[in-house]
Amino acid sequence: TADKVTSVSGRGVGMDVVKRGIEGLRGSISVDSRLGTGTTITLKIPLTLAIIESLLVKIGDSHFVLPLAAVEECVELSREDVAAGHGRNLARVRGNLTPYICLRDQFTVAGERPEIEQIVIVSVHGTRVGFVVDFVVGEHQTVIKPLGRFYQHVKGISGATILGDGSVALILDPGVLARDAENIEHDQI
Repeated sequence: TADKVTSVSGRGVGMDVVKRGIEGLRGSISVDSRLGTGTTITLKIPLTLAIIESLLVKIGDSHFVLPLAAVEECVELSREDVAAGHGRNLARVRGNLTPYICLRDQFTVAGERPEIEQIVIVSVHGTRVGFVVDFVVGEHQTVIKPLGRFYQHVKGISGATILGDGSVALILDPGVLARDAENIEHDQI
């Protein structure tokens, strides 16, 4: 903001350029101004334009990525553990029951389940939930690529990344997957 309006300053043209640029990235900008306190400008840019630390996992021949910031721990899930759940997707982890989602079923990945699967336990809105995978590959620095327009509305997927061997790994959205699984379970009750 300029004290004097000239032909090149003081009209908000620069802010309009920023706004159009952010909206072009499918982001948003908001301005909150309070007299005597100051102004807060908030820029929100979609996750699809970021590099995140992640956990690379494998189910069958498919790779998936979970944001590492949400991951709390990884534990084994044996067939005996599954049988002990009596048809419910619950595992006893450190004395507590933890619900889990079998990603092989969620994404209809064909193939034989390994004898011992892995549960990646994440924190979703303060609640622990597990995602069952065949194998945990390890930490991975993920460059997030947006999905094409035909796949933008697929629930539980926030983007994709290209791995070193040229294959594609889908980036999972744990919050959406957990919420959808909870809704399905409520519908079955």
